Amino acid sequence: MNPANDTHWITRFDVKVSSNSNKVFGNGRHQLEVSVSLTPKAGVIISEEQLDSIRLVTLDDDGQYQELSGELQMSTERDKRFEYYADTGLAPSALLEANSRRRRFYVSSTRSGGSLDVVYASISKDDETQYVSHTSKFNSSVTLETLTPLRLNRDDFAFEDENNYEHTVNATSWDYDVYQLYLKGRNLRLVASIPYGPGSGNPYYQETIQDNGWFADGEPRSYTHLAFEVSDRRKFKAPTTDLSVHRRPGSMVFIRIMTFGPATLSGAQNATSRWGLLDQYGNEHTIEMTQASNGNLIDFIVI
Repeated sequence: MNPANDTHWITRFDVKVSSNSNKVFGNGRHQLEVSVSLTPKAGVIISEEQLDSIRLVTLDDDGQYQELSGELQMSTERDKRFEYYADTGLAPSALLEANSRRRRFYVSSTRSGGSLDVVYASISKDDETQYVSHTSKFNSSVTLETLTPLRLNRDDFAFEDENNYEHTVNATSWDYDVYQLYLKGRNLRLVASIPYGPGSGNPYYQETIQDNGWFADGEPRSYTHLAFEVSDRRKFKAPTTDLSVHRRPGSMVFIRIMTFGPATLSGAQNATSRWGLLDQYGNEHTIEMTQASNGNLIDFIVI
């Protein structure tokens, strides 16, 4: 591309970071917002087709303009699950004059932490003529900084349980324990989860023990575990009751069901329960569920 360097068609061509910070975590999900604005010459009308041709570009090692691709990605859609980086600073100044036009883009990165990338805007007037904000007539760019994705350990999580409900149905005792997993401190919270095993609400563990003395000779005791994705859900349909959970925001819920008697929860298949937990910046923290005391207790490890 050999961009035009005049103001015969547009007199202003600006690219600015319009979110709070130029920083983005290099996890491929987190985004920052970049706004491109242009002002046409008096009497000139910019068509929608021309506006739709706006792209964010960088200079490659050969001095050629390349649309964002590979480790830097551009989208016209914001992933509203994730927040912009919480930085200090002033809000961006107004970008638009009365006759200006604007387009917003959302940039994600998988670049190494500490990478700095200078980004420009380009637009096509027609098949033969392109403008870039890098030229001397406009001289506008932004520098994006990629941050190393956060890695958490077991101590960054809280895992709380409560004995939620128990009763007897047709000679079988049903006991439900509810666990909640969430992030503590660090101004982080969970916003989504990815199952790498049985999905939300599907049993992933069951152990049945022939009891010979704890309660009564010959009665089977069974433990079944279920996981529920990060959400705001507070009501859970259990086999014999509806569970109501005073749920913390940004948590996963796990339920341990114990049965003692002739009935056992059917359909459970033992499988590794592994989850990718996403914080509000799109960083993924992977956990794997564990159990102890023949399944009476639920726990997890961070991997």
